[in-house]
Amino acid sequence: MSIMETNRHSLFWGIVSGLLTSLLWILSIPPFQFAESAYIAFVPLALWLYTKPTRRQCIGIALGTGWIAWFVILLWLRHVTLVGTLMLSGTLALFFTLWIWMAHALLPLVTKRSFLWRAFAFTGIAGAWVILEWTRSWFLWGFPWAPLALSQWERPVVLQIAAWTGAYGVSFLLIFFNLCVAQTLRNLAVIPKRTLWSGWFSPDLYLGMTLLGACVYVFFDSLPERNSETTLFTAAVVQPYIKPQFKWDDQKALENLKILETQTLFVANMESELILWPEAATPWPIKGNADMQIWVEDLVNTIDKPILMGNMAADYKANRWYNGACLVVPNDGLSDTFYAKRKLVPFGEFVPPLFQFIDKVVPLGGDFVPGVEPNLIKLTLNDQELFVGSLVCYEDVFPHLARKSARAGAQVFFVATNNAWYGEEGGAAQDAAHSVLRAVENRRPAMRCGNGGWSGWIDCFGTIRSVLHDEN
Repeated sequence: MSIMETNRHSLFWGIVSGLLTSLLWILSIPPFQFAESAYIAFVPLALWLYTKPTRRQCIGIALGTGWIAWFVILLWLRHVTLVGTLMLSGTLALFFTLWIWMAHALLPLVTKRSFLWRAFAFTGIAGAWVILEWTRSWFLWGFPWAPLALSQWERPVVLQIAAWTGAYGVSFLLIFFNLCVAQTLRNLAVIPKRTLWSGWFSPDLYLGMTLLGACVYVFFDSLPERNSETTLFTAAVVQPYIKPQFKWDDQKALENLKILETQTLFVANMESELILWPEAATPWPIKGNADMQIWVEDLVNTIDKPILMGNMAADYKANRWYNGACLVVPNDGLSDTFYAKRKLVPFGEFVPPLFQFIDKVVPLGGDFVPGVEPNLIKLTLNDQELFVGSLVCYEDVFPHLARKSARAGAQVFFVATNNAWYGEEGGAAQDAAHSVLRAVENRRPAMRCGNGGWSGWIDCFGTIRSVLHDEN
């Protein structure tokens, strides 16, 4: 076979492997419920890398694989910007390409080395994946969306190690297991006379299974004692599902307020001690707009229950806006503490300095200003004081924000968001899945309230305890 024919053959199998990896990777991420595919998603590409493809083939296949996978994972974002979705998917694909390039350099070198050498190399390759996931949290404006650990959001058994390692530890485990499976399959394919150590009972596979077994042990060791749960309070969710094209329409403002009022009066009749409102719940800022503040305070006095909400503050003279969360209490009114969102959405809440020629996607207000501190909200219910750490919009995607709130003393997280921008697809489920990771990492329960999509609460072990979908 000529070199040209060999390259074509390698390219063909590279395309097949890349498509398989893309498919399995996509299926592992919500809204799909095939979490187990994350354990084998990268096996096809790893097996192809063992064949020593050319560097050009490696980079081309990796870029195509990553671009396809990320575009489908982020397909819901096209409702806001199709071009932006394509560009963002391509940028994320570059991270994946860098990882494949490293694996391409290391895997063929250790195939025939000792088990310890392979374990060391697998650790480095899996560690590189984690470093790249972490880099995505701060590179440019930061977009750590959908780490591989997100695939396990409905698998609390595997997630418990995140309390010590963060979600990055779960991603490490999944990549490491992929490499162990790939090495085992490679041995089965190329070693004609198999021994106990070169077949299915290879030390590579045993090592991967041992790590999974450790996760199972951590899970059972973390379980609380029976009847040890403590009820902090009960909360009711208002999910008005106001379409984004009408959300900031001045002609629809009073109608939107009526929807919010009607639903609030309805859920206030339920057995709950607290009402939750979603992100930017009212059409005008509650802080800075006296009429809006009075309207909300009157409603709170009517239902005689506090409302914890996502809302805005505005300084109209300076044209400075804040997106955040606050509390309104019966008789006392609007609390002095206002949480200002610390991580703003690029091109949604602000335009980066070098891109001033591009308008904001969100037709709202002037320049949004980021907050700096966690600004915990003190909540007094059942004669006890609780401190709430707020995360607004997609802030639950950033591990360090939740961690800072927990270290400041937050006992529960409140996530106020608005997934109605992104249609009826995977955006809401993916966003909610990040809250699961933050709950486990910090051992704090998380309440979520969205204008549309996914509302509910998650306990500190990552178990989803109650969910409200749009159709409910």
